[in-house]
This record gives sequence, C-alpha cells and structure tokens, in this order.
Amino acid sequence: MQKHLSEILEKIPKLPGIYFMKDGKENILYIGKAKSLQTRVRSYFQNSRSLHPRTRIFLDKVRDVKFLTTKTEAEALILESNFIKKHQPRYNVLLKDDKHYPYIRLTTQELYPRLEVVRKVKKDGATYFGPYTMVKEVRETIRLISKIFPLRQSRDKLDGSPIRRPCLNYQMGRCYAPCAGFISPEDYSQVVQDVVMFLKGKNSELIDSLKTKMEQASRELRFEEAGVLRDKVAAVRTVLDKQKIISTSLVDQDVIGYCKEQGLAMVQSLVIRGGKMVGEKIYKLKSQNEMEENEILSAFLKQYYADEVLLPGEILLPHAIEEMDLIAAWLSERKKTKVTLETPVRGKKRDLVRMAEENARFAMRTELDKGETTTRMLEELQEALALKNFPEVIEGFDISNISGTHSVGSMVVFKSGQSDKASYRRYKIAEVEGIDDYAMMREVLRRRYQRLLDEGRDLPGLVLIDGGRGHLNTAQKALEDVGVLNRVDLACIAKGKERGNLDTDEVLLVNRKASVLFKENSPSRFLLQRIRDEAHRFAITFHRKLRGKSALTSPLESVAGIGKKRRLLLLKKFGSLEKIRLASLEELQTVPGITESLAQKITVQLQAKLS
Repeated sequence: MQKHLSEILEKIPKLPGIYFMKDGKENILYIGKAKSLQTRVRSYFQNSRSLHPRTRIFLDKVRDVKFLTTKTEAEALILESNFIKKHQPRYNVLLKDDKHYPYIRLTTQELYPRLEVVRKVKKDGATYFGPYTMVKEVRETIRLISKIFPLRQSRDKLDGSPIRRPCLNYQMGRCYAPCAGFISPEDYSQVVQDVVMFLKGKNSELIDSLKTKMEQASRELRFEEAGVLRDKVAAVRTVLDKQKIISTSLVDQDVIGYCKEQGLAMVQSLVIRGGKMVGEKIYKLKSQNEMEENEILSAFLKQYYADEVLLPGEILLPHAIEEMDLIAAWLSERKKTKVTLETPVRGKKRDLVRMAEENARFAMRTELDKGETTTRMLEELQEALALKNFPEVIEGFDISNISGTHSVGSMVVFKSGQSDKASYRRYKIAEVEGIDDYAMMREVLRRRYQRLLDEGRDLPGLVLIDGGRGHLNTAQKALEDVGVLNRVDLACIAKGKERGNLDTDEVLLVNRKASVLFKENSPSRFLLQRIRDEAHRFAITFHRKLRGKSALTSPLESVAGIGKKRRLLLLKKFGSLEKIRLASLEELQTVPGITESLAQKITVQLQAKLS
C-alpha cells in the first residue's frame, strides 16, 4: 500500500458515512457506505487476499479515498444511492434501465380530476396507478373508464364556474360537463371515488356500491339513472371476470427475482396490487467488478426504490441480505407506514419468487442471445467494409433543406447496433447560404468532431454519411481538416439505380471505386440502411419544425420598433397584412406610435415578404 493511502486510512473516523475510492485522475472508481467508515475502508486493504481477484484489480487502481460522514447509517444509505446514480462509478453495481414504465395519473389535486398517461411519478398531489407494462394497456384502461365513468377529458383549469358550452362527450353521456358548470365538485367527487376503486382493483366493492345506488334510484323511480348504473355494474363485472388473483394476500407486493452471469444481472420485479398482477418490470445491473448475490439485491433495492414513489407494503426476496432491516426501515420512513422485506421459503409467496426468478432467467438468455447476434453483425460489418475500428459506436449524418432555406443537419448515434437517442444532435446551418449540401455537410462534421476533440471525448468507430461519392469526398476532407480521419472509419450509403428498392443501395468507401457487396439479407447492410433512414427522419423532423415555426411568425415581428402592442393596433386598424402592405405612409402614421421612419420600414418589410 502506498504511503499517502496509509496516512488517509489513519485519519478516517469511526463514524457512519459514505466513501469514494478514486484513481490517479480523480475518477471515482467505487462508492460505498458504512456504519463505521474506518472499519469498512480499512478492511479492503488489510484483508485484500480474501477479496475476489477482480476486487483486488480495482484496488490496485485506487490512489485516493474521500469520505462524507453522516449522523446515521440510514442517512449514509440514502446518500450512497444518490451519489451512485449521479457518478455511475464503473466498479459499483449499476442499475441500467432504459425504459420509463407508464402510469395512470388521476389529478386529484384539481377540483375536477381527470386521467392521463405519464412516464414519471411526481410528488404533485395527484394519485398514481401502475406501473403498467405497455402504453397500449394503459390507454385501453382509460378508454374503458371513459365508457363507464364520465370523467372530463379536457385539460382546462376549472374552478366551478362555467367557461364554455358542453361538448360532444356530454351529448354522448361520457362527461357531466363540469366546464359548463353542470355538476358540482361534491357530485363529481363521487365519480372520482368510483374510478379510484376501479383502478385499485377493488371491483367487488365497486360493484356493491353501484348496485346500492342502482337500487336506490329504482326505488325513487329514477329508472333512466338506474339503467345507467346497471350497465356500469355489467361492465365492471366483465373486467372482474378477466382479472386473475395470483395472491390471496391483499397487501400490495413487489416480488423480486434475478439471474446473474459474470458482470451482468437481470432483475425481474412482479408488481402485485390488491392480489392482482398489474405489471412486471425487467432491469439490467452491470458492474466491472464481480457481482456477489448480496450486492446485487442490495444495489437494486437501494437504487430502484430511491426514485420510486409508489411503494408496496411488502417486498418478497429470493434470499436475505445484510442490510435488510436498514432498507426496510428506510422504505417504511418514506412510505409513512410499515414496509416489510421477506424471504419466503415455502408456500404461495415462495412460488411467486420462483416465478420472478424464472422470468429473470428467460430475460438473461434473451439478452445474451441478443448480444451474441449483435456482435456477429458488427463483426460482419467490420469485415465487409475492412474497418480498422470495431464499429461499436456508429454516427450517421444527413442534411435537409428546401431551396437553401431552414437548412439543418442531423446526427444519430447507434451503440452496439441500437439507437442511442439521448446522444442524437441537431445542427442549424450557420455558415452556408444557398443550396450547397457539400458545404453544409462539411460544416456539420467539422463542428461535431472539433467539439469532441476540444472536450477530450471518445470518437466513434464509424462515421456514416447519407449521399453519394461527392458527399463522401467532402466528408473525407472535413475529417482530415479536423485531424480525425486516421482515427475513425468513414463510409457513405447512397440510393442505387432503383431508388425505391433497398437492394440497390450502394455503400461507398474512401479510396475504393467499386461499391461494397454484401451477402443477401445481410444484417450489417440492414443496420447501415436503418442508420441512414433514422438520420434522414431526424433531419426532416427538425426541418419541418423550423418551417412550421417560421410560418407562424408574422412579417411584422422582424420590423425593429414594432412590438406586440403596435402589431395589434395595425391589424385592428387595417384588418390584414395585405391591407397594411397596400396602405400609404400617411395612412400608416395614423396608427398611434407609428412614425414616418417606422412606416417606411413596415412598407419595405411587407413588400419583400408578401409580394
């Protein structure tokens, strides 16, 4: 052990807290928490022979240890999960979730609540239900609710006073028209309570409630209302018949199972609410270090539930972990009611855990098969194009413009054969006027790779250009000017003789006259075509957005000295932009605030834009 590390270890206090292990470049390698920082951190270096070989490799890179003390171990647990999420240390077990599962949000913080689909749960006073596996499932649920319970569908802010006439939904009996003031908040809340029971799966209770209301309406000779309630009872019964009870315990449960292979673990969470399965989630856990079973479950629970707002009353685990009591106390504090962590060994609960574990094993097989297929595809691409770099990261570019206006460039990024939309970039062409696709491509490439060099970030393995030989030559010169041509591979994909036939597409390379030939139905060629099409879609979308924004802009807005108030006065006086254009300077000056010089500017601007 190095001398300065020994000095650091001597100074670490015997207090709870979190520790950061760093390399010589101040990169955080590992973050951990401890009841006693001194005991925990020293154990790494005093008993290193008993550690896993991968852990010893990571310790060889440690050059500094920092720490933060806390009052309690529970505070350290919260800090640990927050810092791991923020810094993503390579030797921690990291939760990799590329999906945001949909939830149903009932806006109970509003006077007249409504339903909507959201991807994130917030502490905003609304009531959330879920998560659900698919958006289609959520939207189908909302459509069913709108047929049974007439909740409003508009997004208006309502305070009880009428703001408009009732819409078609009112005529169809699917809304009580609170926007027209046709229902009081108290009566509307009765509908909301029925919706809450339905979404919580309390359909037996809901049916009893609806039948009571139906019988009362019938006794009071309100037969039309009784008929509506009868139809609601029938609809809810249909839903109840389709729902499968998988847990006799009506406690809200999350059931956790996992499967691990070296540096990867797949974790399956079964979401059970009111005894019914309402969703299932699959997550990836990754680490450069060898993952132990205790660490997998502990890391998942801390990182997953750190952001989860809808906590269950019971979490079923495949085996016990060291921090079980601490995590249970932390979750109970967050939920404000007791949350238990249980490791069942027999019975129905154990069967649920086995179900989660089997699903996790299936997900692992699927993930490994997908990884092998992707690797073979990228290896085929490297061989076909004779690339010097393995194309783990491919960046694709396209240009979009119409007659040189609103010119834009797009860049899409594919990592391991999959699109990485968070890394996509859009460029407004700033240096090129008129129609010059080559110059535009040169500008976009220069801006992209000069920035990567300036920021010291990694370059892609392959740069893919949409276009022909001229675009390829332009890209070659641009990358050469920036100084990265010898560090990346470059290719171009062009439409062939039959532009509507993908089989005739040509892939072109620098210093090679003939196009590249691929095997029939080659996955690597399909990947290049997909990247090209995605870059084109992304560019077109941005271009349309700019055109649409421009179309909504009044020519008067570009006249210096004409603000919103004067624009409104001009339009009120003359009625339209065309009549303003045809007005004389004297007529324009009759509008308050319009001087002779402003009138001249208005005339010149409108003549240029409207003539």
